Amino acid sequence: MKPSKFNAEIKLAAKKTYYPQCLQYIEDNLDPDFHDLAKATLPYYLPSNILELPSKDERRAAIDSIPDNATPSHSKDLVKIGVEMLWKKDRANGIR
Repeated sequence: MKPSKFNAEIKLAAKKTYYPQCLQYIEDNLDPDFHDLAKATLPYYLPSNILELPSKDERRAAIDSIPDNATPSHSKDLVKIGVEMLWKKDRANGIR
């Protein structure tokens, strides 16, 4: 798989926003040889999609949909910190 194709598929998976649906997309659309790499890459794409959710409760639910034992082990924390950083950046720029 070409890197551009992989990147496009991960972006589509992250658009599902909730972790179980993202994983389902990965399993349904990527070759099994790429599943581990896709799961490791997903946390870098999720924060911007989660931030687009209309309410704080929905954003919290999306983050909480990531299990504490997700692979890689830091996934939930990485996504949570990413959402917080993007939120603060938007606030500083007068977007939120």
